[in-house]
Amino acid sequence: MTAAPPHPDCGTCRANRGELAAPGGVVYEDALWRAEHAIEPIPMVGWLVLKPLRHVEAFADLTPEEAAAFGPIAHRLTRAMTAVLGAVKVYVCLFAEAEHFTHIHVHLIPRLADAAPERRGPRVFEYLREANAHGNRGDVAEAARAADAIRATLASSSA
Repeated sequence: MTAAPPHPDCGTCRANRGELAAPGGVVYEDALWRAEHAIEPIPMVGWLVLKPLRHVEAFADLTPEEAAAFGPIAHRLTRAMTAVLGAVKVYVCLFAEAEHFTHIHVHLIPRLADAAPERRGPRVFEYLREANAHGNRGDVAEAARAADAIRATLASSSA
């Protein structure tokens, strides 16, 4: 198992160091993983990003401890997201080919009942593409409220 050292220009490392603030702050953090709302431009309220604290560029390079912790953390987060956001599903997506964010990060994306059919499944990333293309900040205040509510749900239950 090899992991690249923290990179000063890695967007995920920068977010983990608090240099890129997410609305509502950190939703979940332990010794290995951190989750927070997607940073601006916000593709959708409630879109979380779960990432290892250590700079890792491939899922196969997670330590056994990181890998063992991933499932329970993702489960707790998606349950809390479902409860808070009323999501019908929560997509769990990892694409380790990103050029700007080589550090792996898992998108936890709520799919609401009224989601347009053309924005379901992998096409949900059209929201992210549009937010980036149009410089749309998204609803930062609502994203912060969602992050606060998800964090509170995690703290108050065994979600």
